[in-house]
Amino acid sequence: MEHGRRFGAFEDEELAAQVMTYPLAVSLFGERYEMGGIAYVATYPEHRRGGLIRQLMTKSISAMRENGQIISYLHPFDVTFYRKFGYELAFKETRMELRLKQFMQKSTGVGKIKRISHSNADFELAKQIYASYAERHNGMLIRDDAWWARLARRGYVNEIALYLDENGEAQGYLSFAFKGVQMIVHELVGLTSVAETELWAFISSHDSMFEKVTIKNAGEVDELALSLANPTALRVTQELTFMVRIVDVKRFLERYPFPELEEPLYFKIKDETAPFNEGVYKVAKGIEKVSEAPRQEVVEANIGAFSQMLLGFARPELLRAQGKIKISKETAARLEAIIPHEIPRFYDNF
Repeated sequence: MEHGRRFGAFEDEELAAQVMTYPLAVSLFGERYEMGGIAYVATYPEHRRGGLIRQLMTKSISAMRENGQIISYLHPFDVTFYRKFGYELAFKETRMELRLKQFMQKSTGVGKIKRISHSNADFELAKQIYASYAERHNGMLIRDDAWWARLARRGYVNEIALYLDENGEAQGYLSFAFKGVQMIVHELVGLTSVAETELWAFISSHDSMFEKVTIKNAGEVDELALSLANPTALRVTQELTFMVRIVDVKRFLERYPFPELEEPLYFKIKDETAPFNEGVYKVAKGIEKVSEAPRQEVVEANIGAFSQMLLGFARPELLRAQGKIKISKETAARLEAIIPHEIPRFYDNF
């Protein structure tokens, strides 16, 4: 909150509503993108339905653009409410539960596990592992020291199992806690398959102490199932969590990893909350705003569906079938080949 930007709406010099933006950064396509994290959106009940939040959200998005934050995340209390401001779902949280008696992973005997906490000097190694992992996966928060301190205050990094390979190099970690007869894994991050195996073996070694383990932030379920000895013992629940919107369309397109295009692409964007984004964008060797586009080539989308699509959360063909975007089958096929297929990940909360 010390670093956030807060806008308030006042009536008779008394605060009636507010919106805060955290100055954060995320990893997208292997690069750092400045991100505005929307939080503390609130209105006193007696001031609701007066349009104050709309004014504050509009102001916040404009300020993000001026501040160089070209993308924004938020955790919605109501998805429909934030869709009005151009946000759309783009992340999911996966929680898994395993009965340890049903699941046993043997150690490879390579490397070793070291128990540490956030107060240990080796905690810096866990930070470095996370940073390398975040670079490889779209959507992940780039955590600075202040954010790690926030996680420590909230008890997420009190107990850590750090994996060191045969050369003594840190290649993975898991942060965990115990509650009753279960082990709770807050985060499992491995840079190699051996690191992941050894961390799972560490979890398995607690089978005489705890009946089950609950896990989140451990990658995609499909990837996980391939590495587990008995995936049928896995119980999975998923929840759609964070929403996203592109704040500055032109700057986002300028940084997007488009391949060399034989024919231009045209995007016609609708954005009521940020009118500066509206218009037709031609993507060729560069990005330019144009007055019109060939009808058969243009991709028409509101800012929410456009953001979902370019981050890879919702595929072009699915959005076309659902009527979320207007696009020809031929252009949809072109976009399917261009847009990364990795589903974005986000392991943090605010």
